[in-house]
Amino acid sequence: MKQRNWAVVPGVLVAACLHVGVAQAQSSVAVYGRIDLGVRHGPMDLSKSEDSVSYMDDSSRARLGFTGKEDLGNGNSAFFQLEHRFNGTDGNVDGPVYWKDKAWVGLANNAIGQVRLGRMSSPQDWKGVNGRFEAFGGDSYASNGSRGARSAAKWDHTVYYETPSLGGFSVGLAAAAPANDIKAARGFHLDYAGGPLTLATTYQTEQDPLSGASSSDGIKTLTFGGSYDLGFIKPLFTWARTDDLGASDSGRQTVVTLGARIPAGPGEVRVSYRRLKDDMANGSSRASDREGARLGLGYHYPLSKRTSVNLSLVRDQLKAFEADGTLKYKRAGTGYEVALRHNF
Repeated sequence: MKQRNWAVVPGVLVAACLHVGVAQAQSSVAVYGRIDLGVRHGPMDLSKSEDSVSYMDDSSRARLGFTGKEDLGNGNSAFFQLEHRFNGTDGNVDGPVYWKDKAWVGLANNAIGQVRLGRMSSPQDWKGVNGRFEAFGGDSYASNGSRGARSAAKWDHTVYYETPSLGGFSVGLAAAAPANDIKAARGFHLDYAGGPLTLATTYQTEQDPLSGASSSDGIKTLTFGGSYDLGFIKPLFTWARTDDLGASDSGRQTVVTLGARIPAGPGEVRVSYRRLKDDMANGSSRASDREGARLGLGYHYPLSKRTSVNLSLVRDQLKAFEADGTLKYKRAGTGYEVALRHNF
């Protein structure tokens, strides 16, 4: 789809809202956040060493957010969301972007759908490998960590349109404009939520983070995710694969996760397994090829609706290969954590 066609979507939504009077407007703004800190023992980085150390860390990244909505009448509304990420252990910003997770504004119409503009999750991150498909919600030491393949989790300068739900199905179209030597990105999602079953698939193309502008046509990422709540157990899965990596467009990364949530006592037993494989991530060279496996077991114990204690036990394995394909190293380690999380 040509880039100019994407501009039609926000234009239609704006036109749908133009006739609404100011007197009809009602608005609300909320502040939310999280601080989640754990005492941990285990390897800090298997790519460097198997040595275990004891330390305090964010069990899931701390955050501070603002969200708001204004009812414009006649089924129309305006809304926004800003979310800052930081290290709870020392208060420092998590990375170079202040509004790291999201910074967007949008318009919605009950009949047409909604459009958001700004910095936000890519289709892969928002729908395809979302934390709803991971046993720990993507949080805590025992979680699978990154479930996405090589593609970017966040897009800047983005327009994202989503249809209303029809029979449980919704479709989304996303486009990120080129900026600061970053090429344009495109993608879509198809989502289904009906009763105990939730399914999603996404596809996106973007600039190769390994070779940058030297890549001929960018990288392509396909994902699938799903869950089914049986009551006594909720199995979950994600699958993500990025193709055309490297200067020669011959690299590939695949990430598969399996998990389950099991009600037990006042909380939940959670178990997850993640498998990662890099195939020629730098084109014809195998210097950075690797394979990883991660098994996580934990228990989520709620003290209230906002506060919980989370226990984690983790077993990690990582293999890396030389340029000729021979084994460079194989490392493994076991770790555990006790963490206190408070949402507000």
